[in-house]
Amino acid sequence: MAVALPNNVNPELLPMIRQGLITPEKLAMLVELHEIVDRFATTLFTDEEAQAKLKADFGVLPDIITWGDYFQTEVASRYFLESEESLRKIIDTIRFDLISSHLIFSGKPEYFKNRVRSEALVSKGIDAAKLKAEEEESLHLEILLDYFENLGLGFTPMSLQDKIWYEGFNVSDVAV
Repeated sequence: MAVALPNNVNPELLPMIRQGLITPEKLAMLVELHEIVDRFATTLFTDEEAQAKLKADFGVLPDIITWGDYFQTEVASRYFLESEESLRKIIDTIRFDLISSHLIFSGKPEYFKNRVRSEALVSKGIDAAKLKAEEEESLHLEILLDYFENLGLGFTPMSLQDKIWYEGFNVSDVAV
């Protein structure tokens, strides 16, 4: 018997829901994460050409199509054992990073992005235990740049809701 899932709940989560690994509260947070990511992303995780090929080859579409699908299932599968408070921090950190990426890279020239990539490449060559704050920051900036490019951030204006949330965000609420 097919189970009807609420909107923005990826079917990949169904086994975890059935096993009681995702509480209703965590599920609500994961739905929120899906909505946040899809609000920012202007590209698909699985583009239409890949979807058509998968449909032709296997007769079904993949469950992971949007970036919201991807983030929701990734966070659920990695952090299902976390407390609700920890999961909230993880989701808020992702939202903070998406907004930061949008603000940092929108309208920036290619040479700026290349500099971020170069500095991250140098930092990757350093033993993780010996990284300085600047080198850790360069690695984080590369992650933000990856978000910007892969999710197609910066092509739509940021909502007032996200701007207000970002301005009020407390850095101590960031997940580590």
